Amino acid sequence: MKKQIFVLALMLAATAGFTRSGEAKSIEEILKDKGVITAEEYQEALKQKPNAAYVAGKGFKAATADGNYALLIGGYAQLIYRYTDFDSQAGDDRSDFDIRRFKLVLQGNIYSKNFGYKFQGDVSSGFVTEDALLNYKFGAPLTVQVGQFKPPQSRQELTGAGKQLFPERSLANDTFNLGRDQGVQAAGSFADKLVEYRLGLFNGNGPNTGNPDNRHMVSGRLDLNPLGAYAMDEAGWPVDEPLVNVGGSFAWNKVGASDIGSGFNRDNDVMDVALGLDALNAAGFTAAYGSDLTWLLWTANLNATWMGAVFAAEYFDLNADPDLGSDWDADGYYVQAGYQVIPKTLELAVRYSEVESDDVNASSSFDKSETQFGVNYYFAKHNLKVQSDYTMVEDDLNDDMDDNIFRLQAQFYY
Repeated sequence: MKKQIFVLALMLAATAGFTRSGEAKSIEEILKDKGVITAEEYQEALKQKPNAAYVAGKGFKAATADGNYALLIGGYAQLIYRYTDFDSQAGDDRSDFDIRRFKLVLQGNIYSKNFGYKFQGDVSSGFVTEDALLNYKFGAPLTVQVGQFKPPQSRQELTGAGKQLFPERSLANDTFNLGRDQGVQAAGSFADKLVEYRLGLFNGNGPNTGNPDNRHMVSGRLDLNPLGAYAMDEAGWPVDEPLVNVGGSFAWNKVGASDIGSGFNRDNDVMDVALGLDALNAAGFTAAYGSDLTWLLWTANLNATWMGAVFAAEYFDLNADPDLGSDWDADGYYVQAGYQVIPKTLELAVRYSEVESDDVNASSSFDKSETQFGVNYYFAKHNLKVQSDYTMVEDDLNDDMDDNIFRLQAQFYY
């Protein structure tokens, strides 16, 4: 009898054709319509039936029918050309092709739609693990995340590299960002994303790096979206109603001699660029700063978009307080704007960014600015685009460092 039912099912699947709307019926639908299986058996079959599809801009997705198990495989690549006109006459100008980023992303959920995971690596110059995390969503107000990822910090750093207005982030962000780190974070939103928050505890030494002592970095972020949810996207996509985001973050860390040399220069620019700590060894740190150095970083941002126009401004303030010697301060900011002269296709952009520090700590003092002009052409939003910009650098502390840079970058998601 079972054999007869199986043969009947195959015959029905081959000859039943299409529904009146022209769409092919599934075998389960055909068997239910012919009375071979009951409605209850049909629903149970749907629960067990997996589905798989390619989602443009995200990758290949496979999931069980109930959604409790899902896997998304994708990523994106950025291929860049740079021409640098050096102010110094000591060497030649530079013309350079580079694979700026080539990301591999695996993410999804297991056992439940609330239990998620993500792995991201960059293969542009040897494989480097970037994100490796697990999270559990208790509801919109609370998601707990553990592993390696970007701590709460500036909005521009938290906005993915593939969704920037320019080929690269601003000078201020590249001086004061925290990059990625290992730790735990609580995050969530209230009132349909009117309020969003992140708060976490991290090693404080950058990615793929353990903690050699009992000191940790604490960081948090708060975002207010008074006119509706504001996506982490710097492009000026046309929206019918204006949107505004006001936010800020803080990070606090106490660094000791055992932390020095752990590899800040791989991602944590506060430690490497703004404080210059990665250039030291343990003995040099102790001689300069004593037993420890405490730093505190604040950021504040304003973002807005409407009808193809987009605006962003962010301020950074850093205070360094060593156990030995005087404390010092550094700050920076960027202001940028863009407008899609041809909606979803052609965008013009301009940005100014500046960073400055006290001269108490001569080894890491700076006074520098960048003025940038950009043009973006979108074939399929961020999924396929070409970006270019021209950057004029002014360095007030160093002679022969007022360089000019042209960049042309192609990006695609796969």
